Amino acid sequence: MANKRVQAAHNSAPDLRRSATKIMSTKPITDLIHFFGIEESNLLGNIANLGEDYFLIHNLDILYQSCTRLQPINERSLRIPLFLYLIVHGEFYNAVSSYLRIHKSISFRCMRSALDCSFTAYYLLKHPDKLDIYLNKLSEDKDKEIDKEWNKTFLNIKKTIKKDIENFPLAKGLPEIHEFCSTYSHSDALGILHRYHEDRERSMLQAKYFDYEKKHDDFHKWLSCIIVTYFNIWLLYWQEVFIYRAGNKLQDIEKIIVEFQKRLKSYTEKYPFDISATEDND
Repeated sequence: MANKRVQAAHNSAPDLRRSATKIMSTKPITDLIHFFGIEESNLLGNIANLGEDYFLIHNLDILYQSCTRLQPINERSLRIPLFLYLIVHGEFYNAVSSYLRIHKSISFRCMRSALDCSFTAYYLLKHPDKLDIYLNKLSEDKDKEIDKEWNKTFLNIKKTIKKDIENFPLAKGLPEIHEFCSTYSHSDALGILHRYHEDRERSMLQAKYFDYEKKHDDFHKWLSCIIVTYFNIWLLYWQEVFIYRAGNKLQDIEKIIVEFQKRLKSYTEKYPFDISATEDND
Protein backbone atom coordinates (compact mmCIF):
# COMPACT_ATOMS: atom_id res chain seq x y z
CA MET A 1 0.00 0.00 0.00
CA ALA A 2 2.80 2.43 0.89
CA ASN A 3 4.58 1.70 -2.40
CA LYS A 4 1.38 2.48 -4.31
CA ARG A 5 1.04 5.82 -2.54
CA VAL A 6 4.61 6.78 -3.38
CA GLN A 7 4.18 5.70 -7.01
CA ALA A 8 0.98 7.74 -7.30
CA ALA A 9 2.83 10.80 -6.03
CA HIS A 10 5.49 10.37 -8.71
CA ASN A 11 2.94 9.88 -11.47
CA SER A 12 1.05 13.02 -10.52
CA ALA A 13 4.06 15.32 -10.37
CA PRO A 14 5.08 16.22 -13.97
CA ASP A 15 4.96 19.95 -13.20
CA LEU A 16 7.43 19.48 -10.34
CA ARG A 17 9.82 17.66 -12.67
CA ARG A 18 9.72 20.49 -15.18
CA SER A 19 10.16 23.16 -12.52
CA ALA A 20 12.92 21.45 -10.57
CA THR A 21 15.74 23.19 -12.42
CA LYS A 22 14.07 26.56 -11.92
CA ILE A 23 14.27 26.38 -8.15
CA MET A 24 18.09 26.34 -8.14
CA SER A 25 18.15 30.03 -7.27
CA THR A 26 21.09 31.81 -5.63
CA LYS A 27 19.13 35.03 -5.06
CA PRO A 28 19.29 36.38 -1.49
CA ILE A 29 16.70 35.05 0.94
CA THR A 30 14.25 37.85 1.68
CA ASP A 31 12.66 36.39 4.83
CA LEU A 32 11.79 33.15 6.61
CA ILE A 33 8.66 32.51 4.53
CA HIS A 34 10.75 32.85 1.35
CA PHE A 35 13.21 30.33 2.84
CA PHE A 36 10.41 27.88 3.69
CA GLY A 37 9.03 28.17 0.16
CA ILE A 38 12.35 27.32 -1.48
CA GLU A 39 12.84 24.41 0.93
CA GLU A 40 9.50 22.84 0.06
CA SER A 41 9.99 23.41 -3.67
CA ASN A 42 13.36 21.70 -3.44
CA LEU A 43 11.88 18.79 -1.48
CA LEU A 44 8.96 18.09 -3.81
CA GLY A 45 10.98 18.70 -6.95
CA ASN A 46 13.74 16.31 -5.90
CA ILE A 47 11.30 13.57 -4.90
CA ALA A 48 9.71 13.87 -8.34
CA ASN A 49 13.07 13.94 -10.13
CA LEU A 50 14.30 10.84 -8.34
CA GLY A 51 11.48 8.83 -9.88
CA GLU A 52 11.99 5.11 -9.23
CA ASP A 53 15.23 5.84 -7.34
CA TYR A 54 13.13 7.31 -4.53
CA PHE A 55 12.21 3.74 -3.62
CA LEU A 56 15.76 3.27 -2.30
CA ILE A 57 14.93 5.78 0.42
CA HIS A 58 11.46 4.36 0.93
CA ASN A 59 12.61 0.75 1.17
CA LEU A 60 15.48 1.57 3.53
CA ASP A 61 12.88 3.16 5.78
CA ILE A 62 10.88 -0.07 5.56
CA LEU A 63 13.94 -1.99 6.79
CA TYR A 64 14.37 0.39 9.73
CA GLN A 65 10.68 0.17 10.59
CA SER A 66 10.62 -3.62 10.28
CA CYS A 67 12.89 -3.94 13.31
CA THR A 68 10.88 -1.51 15.43
CA ARG A 69 7.88 -3.79 14.89
CA LEU A 70 9.48 -6.94 16.26
CA GLN A 71 8.42 -8.27 19.62
CA PRO A 72 9.57 -6.07 22.53
CA ILE A 73 13.08 -6.79 23.71
CA ASN A 74 13.22 -6.39 27.47
CA GLU A 75 16.80 -7.36 28.27
CA ARG A 76 18.42 -4.57 30.28
CA SER A 77 21.67 -4.72 28.32
CA LEU A 78 19.80 -4.04 25.07
CA ARG A 79 17.60 -1.14 26.12
CA ILE A 80 20.13 1.64 25.57
CA PRO A 81 21.49 0.21 22.27
CA LEU A 82 17.94 -0.14 20.95
CA PHE A 83 17.01 3.33 22.15
CA LEU A 84 20.02 4.56 20.16
CA TYR A 85 18.67 2.62 17.16
CA LEU A 86 15.47 4.66 17.36
CA ILE A 87 17.54 7.86 17.50
CA VAL A 88 19.43 6.68 14.40
CA HIS A 89 16.14 6.12 12.58
CA GLY A 90 15.11 9.67 13.43
CA GLU A 91 18.45 10.98 12.17
CA PHE A 92 17.86 9.05 8.93
CA TYR A 93 14.64 11.02 8.47
CA ASN A 94 16.40 14.27 9.31
CA ALA A 95 19.30 13.55 6.97
CA VAL A 96 17.17 12.58 3.99
CA SER A 97 14.62 15.38 4.40
CA SER A 98 17.44 17.91 4.78
CA TYR A 99 19.28 16.58 1.76
CA LEU A 100 16.20 16.69 -0.47
CA ARG A 101 15.69 20.28 0.66
CA ILE A 102 19.28 20.95 -0.54
CA HIS A 103 20.86 21.14 2.91
CA LYS A 104 23.76 18.75 2.36
CA SER A 105 25.71 20.19 5.29
CA ILE A 106 22.85 19.53 7.70
CA SER A 107 22.30 16.01 6.36
CA PHE A 108 25.95 15.15 6.98
CA ARG A 109 25.73 16.53 10.51
CA CYS A 110 22.71 14.27 11.09
CA MET A 111 24.67 11.34 9.70
CA ARG A 112 27.57 12.09 12.06
CA SER A 113 25.14 12.00 15.00
CA ALA A 114 23.71 8.69 13.76
CA LEU A 115 27.21 7.24 13.52
CA ASP A 116 28.05 8.38 17.06
CA CYS A 117 24.91 6.65 18.32
CA SER A 118 25.73 3.51 16.37
CA PHE A 119 29.33 3.35 17.58
CA THR A 120 28.11 3.73 21.15
CA ALA A 121 25.46 1.05 20.69
CA TYR A 122 27.95 -1.32 19.04
CA TYR A 123 30.42 -0.85 21.89
CA LEU A 124 27.72 -1.51 24.51
CA LEU A 125 26.54 -4.60 22.63
CA LYS A 126 30.09 -5.97 22.75
CA HIS A 127 30.72 -4.74 26.31
CA PRO A 128 27.39 -4.76 28.22
CA ASP A 129 29.37 -4.52 31.47
CA LYS A 130 30.24 -0.92 30.46
CA LEU A 131 26.61 0.24 30.52
CA ASP A 132 26.86 1.75 34.01
CA ILE A 133 29.97 3.66 32.94
CA TYR A 134 28.08 5.04 29.94
CA LEU A 135 25.20 6.13 32.18
CA ASN A 136 27.51 7.65 34.80
CA LYS A 137 27.13 11.13 33.28
CA LEU A 138 23.50 11.12 34.43
CA SER A 139 24.49 10.69 38.08
CA GLU A 140 24.60 13.72 40.37
CA ASP A 141 27.34 12.07 42.44
CA LYS A 142 29.83 11.18 39.75
CA ASP A 143 32.59 8.75 40.58
CA LYS A 144 35.88 10.29 39.42
CA GLU A 145 37.39 6.98 38.40
CA ILE A 146 34.32 6.03 36.43
CA ASP A 147 34.34 9.50 34.90
CA LYS A 148 37.89 8.92 33.70
CA GLU A 149 36.81 5.61 32.18
CA TRP A 150 33.88 7.37 30.46
CA ASN A 151 36.22 9.96 28.97
CA LYS A 152 38.61 7.27 27.81
CA THR A 153 35.91 5.25 26.06
CA PHE A 154 32.92 7.41 25.20
CA LEU A 155 34.25 10.97 24.88
CA ASN A 156 35.44 10.12 21.37
CA ILE A 157 33.62 6.89 20.63
CA LYS A 158 34.60 7.04 16.96
CA LYS A 159 38.28 6.89 17.90
CA THR A 160 37.59 4.05 20.37
CA ILE A 161 35.96 1.98 17.62
CA LYS A 162 38.51 2.87 14.96
CA LYS A 163 41.49 1.91 17.12
CA ASP A 164 39.93 -1.48 17.82
CA ILE A 165 38.21 -2.02 14.47
CA GLU A 166 39.11 -5.73 14.27
CA ASN A 167 36.83 -6.32 17.25
CA PHE A 168 34.12 -4.19 15.62
CA PRO A 169 34.16 -5.55 12.05
CA LEU A 170 30.67 -4.34 11.14
CA ALA A 171 31.88 -0.75 11.63
CA LYS A 172 34.65 -0.97 9.01
CA GLY A 173 34.57 2.12 6.81
CA LEU A 174 32.16 3.99 9.08
CA PRO A 175 34.78 5.92 11.11
CA GLU A 176 36.07 7.39 7.84
CA ILE A 177 32.54 8.50 6.92
CA HIS A 178 32.26 10.06 10.39
CA GLU A 179 35.48 12.00 9.80
CA PHE A 180 34.17 13.24 6.48
CA CYS A 181 30.90 14.35 8.10
CA SER A 182 32.87 16.18 10.79
CA THR A 183 34.06 18.56 8.09
CA TYR A 184 30.48 19.83 7.91
CA SER A 185 29.95 19.82 11.66
CA HIS A 186 32.54 22.48 12.39
CA SER A 187 33.75 25.67 10.73
CA ASP A 188 36.29 23.89 8.52
CA ALA A 189 36.86 25.87 5.34
CA LEU A 190 36.18 22.77 3.24
CA GLY A 191 32.79 22.40 4.87
CA ILE A 192 31.50 25.98 4.60
CA LEU A 193 33.32 27.99 1.93
CA HIS A 194 31.29 26.42 -0.89
CA ARG A 195 28.51 28.68 0.45
CA TYR A 196 30.58 31.84 0.09
CA HIS A 197 29.26 34.27 -2.54
CA GLU A 198 30.06 37.81 -3.62
CA ASP A 199 27.56 39.93 -5.51
CA ARG A 200 30.06 42.10 -7.35
CA GLU A 201 27.40 44.21 -9.03
CA ARG A 202 26.04 45.37 -5.67
CA SER A 203 29.32 44.95 -3.74
CA MET A 204 27.62 42.59 -1.28
CA LEU A 205 29.02 39.62 0.60
CA GLN A 206 26.51 36.77 0.84
CA ALA A 207 26.20 33.27 2.24
CA LYS A 208 24.26 30.69 0.26
CA TYR A 209 21.58 29.12 2.44
CA PHE A 210 21.29 26.03 0.21
CA ASP A 211 23.94 23.55 -0.92
CA TYR A 212 23.25 23.33 -4.64
CA GLU A 213 25.52 21.01 -6.62
CA LYS A 214 27.19 22.21 -9.80
CA LYS A 215 26.80 18.83 -11.51
CA HIS A 216 23.65 16.72 -11.73
CA ASP A 217 25.59 13.54 -10.88
CA ASP A 218 26.96 15.10 -7.69
CA PHE A 219 23.46 15.30 -6.22
CA HIS A 220 23.07 11.55 -6.74
CA LYS A 221 26.62 10.82 -5.60
CA TRP A 222 26.07 12.31 -2.15
CA LEU A 223 22.62 10.80 -1.87
CA SER A 224 24.29 7.48 -2.63
CA CYS A 225 26.70 8.14 0.24
CA ILE A 226 23.83 8.84 2.64
CA ILE A 227 21.84 5.75 1.66
CA VAL A 228 24.85 3.41 1.76
CA THR A 229 25.92 4.73 5.16
CA TYR A 230 22.50 4.37 6.74
CA PHE A 231 22.12 0.90 5.23
CA ASN A 232 25.48 -0.16 6.70
CA ILE A 233 24.39 1.23 10.06
CA TRP A 234 21.16 -0.76 9.80
CA LEU A 235 23.12 -3.91 8.93
CA LEU A 236 25.17 -3.45 12.10
CA TYR A 237 22.03 -3.54 14.25
CA TRP A 238 20.48 -6.29 12.14
CA GLN A 239 23.44 -8.64 12.46
CA GLU A 240 24.14 -7.87 16.11
CA VAL A 241 20.59 -7.89 17.47
CA PHE A 242 17.55 -8.21 15.26
CA ILE A 243 18.41 -11.20 13.10
CA TYR A 244 18.27 -13.38 16.22
CA ARG A 245 14.87 -12.02 17.22
CA ALA A 246 13.06 -11.74 13.90
CA GLY A 247 11.18 -15.00 14.39
CA ASN A 248 8.66 -15.73 11.64
CA LYS A 249 9.43 -12.36 10.01
CA LEU A 250 13.01 -13.37 9.21
CA GLN A 251 12.39 -14.56 5.66
CA ASP A 252 10.29 -11.53 4.76
CA ILE A 253 12.96 -9.13 6.00
CA GLU A 254 15.76 -11.06 4.28
CA LYS A 255 13.80 -10.85 1.01
CA ILE A 256 13.57 -7.07 1.37
CA ILE A 257 17.33 -6.94 2.06
CA VAL A 258 18.18 -8.88 -1.11
CA GLU A 259 15.96 -6.72 -3.32
CA PHE A 260 17.25 -3.54 -1.70
CA GLN A 261 20.88 -4.55 -2.20
CA LYS A 262 20.27 -5.22 -5.90
CA ARG A 263 18.76 -1.80 -6.45
CA LEU A 264 21.40 -0.09 -4.31
CA LYS A 265 24.23 -1.81 -6.22
CA SER A 266 22.83 -0.50 -9.51
CA TYR A 267 22.51 3.04 -8.12
CA THR A 268 25.99 3.19 -6.57
CA GLU A 269 27.57 1.83 -9.74
CA LYS A 270 25.90 4.62 -11.67
CA TYR A 271 26.70 7.26 -9.03
CA PRO A 272 29.84 6.15 -7.13
CA PHE A 273 31.20 8.19 -4.23
CA ASP A 274 34.68 8.24 -2.72
CA ILE A 275 35.64 9.91 0.55
CA SER A 276 39.04 8.20 0.81
CA ALA A 277 40.91 11.47 0.28
CA THR A 278 39.32 13.21 3.25
CA GLU A 279 41.42 14.15 6.25
CA ASP A 280 41.12 12.72 9.74
CA ASN A 281 39.01 15.01 11.92
CA ASP A 282 39.11 13.88 15.54
